[in-house]
Amino acid sequence: MQQAPFFSVVIPTYNRADFITATVQSVLAQQFAGLEVLIVDDGSTDATAQVVQPLLADARVQYLPKQNAERGAARNYGFARATGEYVLFLDSDDLWLPHYLTVLHQEIEQQQQPNFIACKFVLDRGGRQVSSDLAPLPAGRYGLPLFLHGNPLACNFAVRRQNPQLILFEEDRQYASVEDWMFLLQNMQQDQFYLVDDVAIVMNDHDARSMRADHRTMTSRWLKLPQWIDAHLQLSVAQRRQLLGHIYYLCAIHAYAAGAREESLQFAWKAAGVLPKSKAAILLLRCLAGVSAVDAVKKLVVR
Repeated sequence: MQQAPFFSVVIPTYNRADFITATVQSVLAQQFAGLEVLIVDDGSTDATAQVVQPLLADARVQYLPKQNAERGAARNYGFARATGEYVLFLDSDDLWLPHYLTVLHQEIEQQQQPNFIACKFVLDRGGRQVSSDLAPLPAGRYGLPLFLHGNPLACNFAVRRQNPQLILFEEDRQYASVEDWMFLLQNMQQDQFYLVDDVAIVMNDHDARSMRADHRTMTSRWLKLPQWIDAHLQLSVAQRRQLLGHIYYLCAIHAYAAGAREESLQFAWKAAGVLPKSKAAILLLRCLAGVSAVDAVKKLVVR
């Protein structure tokens, strides 16, 4: 009788035929062998189905095609079919370092099976690697307060499958690309995750990445969050202010990066009322100056 895997790796994918092979191979190259891989094809229209076929030679890999319904639904679809003690979510354009699951398994045992656990990651932009916001955080347990200022984990976390309090991903496609943050906000109301001080994941920061979508698309999704927050979270007045401040901050930064100066200033002004004074001042100055002026200053500093 085949032993059940300890880890189930759910990989939602949509039109990532150019990336999916490397992603899955990085999982199969793990030093820890007790795993299964569930590739959830969320209605791809490219060559994903053909590209995945050779990977199915490994008995640990399953290919699960389904009708397109966005990543929240795809992750839940994979979770429902997982058999491991812990389920991990991996985007189909990112990579794991070979020691990832070994370290994670050791820490799960040492921390007495936490419901949520994560390692650190780096962002790779054309071969240049940059640390994530997790880099300065020490190992330990973190809860809701961390996520009132955004989602530093992205989708890079493991979830204990047998957790009766677990709330799965929001499936409404109007929240696509922010469902990870929503998942963590809901689950961290009653729980914490354990952060392992080890960099084990490489996130591919390419131009087609979902978080690099048109800034108006992203801001429209973020601006729907306050209504969702009021319906799904139990926050104090101060916590709600912090969360709204960060939403406006994100909108301002994305509009700024897109060169939409007037929009960025409008969002920055809204954020300024709730952000810490120093952060608000920097944001306003940045949006006032515009991308070209800030880039010019950076070049002078580098010189």
